[in-house]
Amino acid sequence: MGKRRFMILIGAMAAGMVLCIPECGENARGNSAKAVEAEVRAAASAEPEREKADEETAERKQAGRKETVELVGIKAHVKEIRDDMLLISSDTNDFPGAFAVIGVQKMPQFPELEGGTSILISMRVLGEKDEQGHEKYAAEQILVLQGDEEDVQEDILLTGAPDFTLCDVLSSRMEPVSLRSGNYTWNVEENGEGTGVVACGAAPLDEASMDFTVKLKIPEYNGMDGAPYSFSTKIAPDLLVVRCWNAEDIGNSKAKEETVARYYYRQPLLQLEAGKVYEFAAEWKEENKDRNGFYGSASYVLVTQ
Repeated sequence: MGKRRFMILIGAMAAGMVLCIPECGENARGNSAKAVEAEVRAAASAEPEREKADEETAERKQAGRKETVELVGIKAHVKEIRDDMLLISSDTNDFPGAFAVIGVQKMPQFPELEGGTSILISMRVLGEKDEQGHEKYAAEQILVLQGDEEDVQEDILLTGAPDFTLCDVLSSRMEPVSLRSGNYTWNVEENGEGTGVVACGAAPLDEASMDFTVKLKIPEYNGMDGAPYSFSTKIAPDLLVVRCWNAEDIGNSKAKEETVARYYYRQPLLQLEAGKVYEFAAEWKEENKDRNGFYGSASYVLVTQ
């Protein structure tokens, strides 16, 4: 009898729990839904603040950096030498004019310079003029030309954006690094007919594309920031624009370039540094399509370590 009463009591308690659970479950579900809704609202309201904070952080980082350095590379000839300054006249149709260039005495080629000397010169934009009103630049690199050596190029019909080749000129191994374009527009004119193709890839600082971007280990040479690399391709572009960002800016599409160099001559010597992202944007001009049989533009990305 005692056992029976005990089992009945347990059964009654279980029944009571079953009767209570549905109501408790409804309350719990209601409370849980309200809690989730509150969290979603809080997250939604906080998102703009987080985005604003991220933008402000990026702006502060950018504000703490130096202004973008602009470089220009052209073919020119020396008109006059005045102490540490050259007066040069451009032989580049796309960048005409006469320019005053300072800092030339530190160049190893300085003793070779005289009136009429043909040169390839890379110079830094200063944003000022000399007393005669010439735009003023600072010399970064000078190469003395012999005859028309710079104008020589192969007669090849390029049916697509060519690969770029970079080579460390100080290395005894001279191992080339090949870059393939992921962004290009290419047009071929042959037998009176034209064909074109467009490829759209990732932006230079796109974090998702870094797994597929070529990485280059920059060697360390005594007394040098970075290393000089030769640049070559089957047919050199009419214009090469080299943009450089700090590798810390990967993922930040609004980051400002550290340097932007525009080369109007073929096969410049590039000074590459470690910890950077480089974009090489090349253009083969449409105005030369009758001579080349093609025209277009292409960009190439490299990360240095």
